[in-house]
Amino acid sequence: MSGKSTFRIHVLIALICVVMTLMLAFYAKQIAQRRGEQTFSAIVNDSRDALTMRMDSYLLSLNSLAAFYEASDFVSAQDWAVYVEALDIEKTLPGVLGLGFVQPTDGPELLDLMSDVRAGGEPELVVHPNTGRTNKMIIRFIEPLPLNAAARGLDISFEANRRIAAITSRDSGLPQVTAPINLVQGRDSKVGALLLRPIYDHSPIPATKAERIASHVGWVYAPFTMDQGLNDLFASGNGSFAVTVEDAGNAIFSAGQPAVNSPFTRTQTIDVYGRTWTVSWSGAAAFKEAHASYLPLIVLLSGLSMSFLVWRYLRMLTNRENDINALVERKTRALSDRAQQNRAVIENSVFGVMQLDSDGIVRSANAASCAILGIEKAKLMGRLLSELVIEDEPCDGTGMPCAAHAMRDGKVCKLEMQTKVWRRSNGMRVQSVLLRDITKEATSLQALTDTEERWNLALQGAEIGVFDVDLRKNKSVVSETWRRLMDIPLDSDIDTQAHFFSRVHPDDLPVLQAADRDAILGNTPRSVSEFRVRMADGSYRWLRSDAVVVERDADGTALRLVGAQTDITALRAAETAIKHGEELLDLVIERAPVGTAITNGHGTMLRANGALSAITGYPEDKLTGGHLSLMLAATERDSFMEEITALRGDTHETYRGEHLICCADGEERWGLVKVSWAFDPAQAMEIYIVQINDISTEKRAARIKSEFIATISHELRTPLTSIKGALGLMGTKKIEATSGPITRLLEIATVNTDRLINLVNDILDLEKISAGKMDFNLDSIGATDLVSVALESNRPLLLKSALTFRLIDMSGGAHVLADENRIAQVLSNLLSNACKFAPPKTAIAVQISVVDDMVRFDVTDRGPGVPDAFRDRIFGAFSQADSSDTRQKGGTGLGLNISRQIVERMGGTIGFDSEPDVRTTFYFTCPIALPEELTSDGAILLERGRKQPSFAGVA
Repeated sequence: MSGKSTFRIHVLIALICVVMTLMLAFYAKQIAQRRGEQTFSAIVNDSRDALTMRMDSYLLSLNSLAAFYEASDFVSAQDWAVYVEALDIEKTLPGVLGLGFVQPTDGPELLDLMSDVRAGGEPELVVHPNTGRTNKMIIRFIEPLPLNAAARGLDISFEANRRIAAITSRDSGLPQVTAPINLVQGRDSKVGALLLRPIYDHSPIPATKAERIASHVGWVYAPFTMDQGLNDLFASGNGSFAVTVEDAGNAIFSAGQPAVNSPFTRTQTIDVYGRTWTVSWSGAAAFKEAHASYLPLIVLLSGLSMSFLVWRYLRMLTNRENDINALVERKTRALSDRAQQNRAVIENSVFGVMQLDSDGIVRSANAASCAILGIEKAKLMGRLLSELVIEDEPCDGTGMPCAAHAMRDGKVCKLEMQTKVWRRSNGMRVQSVLLRDITKEATSLQALTDTEERWNLALQGAEIGVFDVDLRKNKSVVSETWRRLMDIPLDSDIDTQAHFFSRVHPDDLPVLQAADRDAILGNTPRSVSEFRVRMADGSYRWLRSDAVVVERDADGTALRLVGAQTDITALRAAETAIKHGEELLDLVIERAPVGTAITNGHGTMLRANGALSAITGYPEDKLTGGHLSLMLAATERDSFMEEITALRGDTHETYRGEHLICCADGEERWGLVKVSWAFDPAQAMEIYIVQINDISTEKRAARIKSEFIATISHELRTPLTSIKGALGLMGTKKIEATSGPITRLLEIATVNTDRLINLVNDILDLEKISAGKMDFNLDSIGATDLVSVALESNRPLLLKSALTFRLIDMSGGAHVLADENRIAQVLSNLLSNACKFAPPKTAIAVQISVVDDMVRFDVTDRGPGVPDAFRDRIFGAFSQADSSDTRQKGGTGLGLNISRQIVERMGGTIGFDSEPDVRTTFYFTCPIALPEELTSDGAILLERGRKQPSFAGVA
């Protein structure tokens, strides 16, 4: 296009802009005028509605008075005054001078009216003026009376407007406003009117005029002035308009000054209870000025200015057009290069990029798309993408990522797909798709999610509450476990940070705050503290908090504090119990009468008590830290250490032995040493608990006893044997002159000699057993044979009291693994005791039975039984139920003790059951001899399934 043609176009455009400006200015003027009209119309409508509402309020008051009158059987002047006063008409009914009741009367009725007035104690009712008519309309009540005194007794029929309005209201049953009148209450000649509302003697209002006249009772009415009743309604316009109200062409009210040639005027007619009022509104000068608009002038000036600027702008565009064309050509070449570059980037992208047509068919795709979908490019083109990729969640085409999956090599491939819908310049709908293989990411994310779930479950199971505090806002986010620890409802919406600190024990709060402050300031890496928290029931529980600052700003200011809290009440209680236990253990060890020491695994004493110091003569501080061998004789140290080392790892075994203790003053004392092994979890170390009893006195007593036994053996046993032999010889020699008394003396001497020999033998047996020197020759022996021999050997014991033996054999021929002579000794002791205590002429029962892998021997008599006080010591040495010098039953008190030791040495048990004066049974058991326990030469195999008895005695 040539430069001249361009200039003409620019001028034409400028002229068009000028014309449009003039049109806009005219339109703006019209808009301003319409807005003024709309505003004025709103003002007119508001004032008209206010007038209507005012008159309605008058009628509403009259309706309430009519209801009051109709509901009352009799209304006095006082009742009327009280009711009107309650209405407060000065405030609620502006312009109304009072509220009254007009009663119609004829000649006779007037006399009745006067009688009612006088009967009610009312002031004399003076009817005025005298109209000469029989039918009158007399105002009986009017309140407030001081203002309306001139109206009381007024016959309103004296004036046509009042009379016509009253009759019209009566006949129609409707409220009626009079034409403008001069009120008798007025002190000036201002215009007023009456609003009358008829009352009938029943409800509803009669339907016909004749019925209404017949049932008419009177009127309630309200006198009002136009100025007071209407002035405040139209004064609300704030001087924006002037108003005039006319009734039948007569002006009854006017307010305001209209503007000269005001464009804003309205005239409306309003029906007011039987009267038609014509109301004219006219805009005042203030309203006209307020709605004068300068918008048309502004539009005109602005439009002309814009037209000029447009023309200048078009000229500038023309000058730049050539520059732009040149720039476009350069940009076009650059875009072509960029397009080729983008194609290269897309083609080599690791993300799948495809372009679909409006039907979702693949029209282009890069190599990554083919690799992700596992399909050749030639086969991919022209395929529906929905056949290859399944959306797990809908893609909205806005470019937001969504989940999808596809099958590749027979396996599900997780994809992230982004779709963007756009249109070409020709309007064709195109969809760009971006695919990303997230299979590995999804697998890792699932693993992470599973780990997180396990971690959350672990936290819940471990009762670990987690909190995250925003230090900038001093607000915290807490886990459900934290709320449970704090006894806070899960759905409670509270400030957890403030609530937490309010429940921390006052003594612990400074400690907690100091730990947090040090961590926040960076003085310590973590905030670790233990404190008490008040629960809902008022009790306190111990919590442990461990928190760390996880985020700081560039200045190092802490921003977030993350941590965990656990309930350590049980741990605290356990620690307290352990502490008390340790204190009690220390007290027990320190006050124990037994020398006690605790050593480590190498024998070094970690502590020793005062009793051990008293035994050894070494002070406690020297014992502590010294070696256990310090107290032992040099010849016993190595063997002792080997013995206690063998205890390692076994908490059930205890070493027990007698050793020489080397005292600090060089004296040697005998000690009974007991050692147990234990593991101290608090110190993670092995310890040995050593107890030493000073048995030097017992050792000396044992030596004296041994010497005494040896004396008995050599100095007493040999003479007794000789005496017994002599007595036996004398008893067998026939002496002719032997008398009866001599024979009795020989028998007594023989019995006492046997008793002494048995006593010596029992004492020697007891010593042998105690010293571990008694031999046991175990063999397989028939249980029945053992009892039969024992019964035969002890049969002489039966003669004295005419007793009998009764054998009950339920052994089934069982054999026992025992020493025949020792078992015979046990049976003899039990049979002898039974014969001593059995009542004369009774049977002593001996029963043999098999119980599990043991044979049980029972000896039962019907004697007095075992006294309760004697039962605990019946198997003790030298123990007898009757230990007095005058006891009736003889014996040494060693038989049962020896029997117990013999039976236990052979792996059995011994005991008794006694029911006084009914039955007493002593029993013992022996192991059953198994066939495989005999070797080919008859020797006993001691290796058997159960633990064999020890015959070595007590060390």
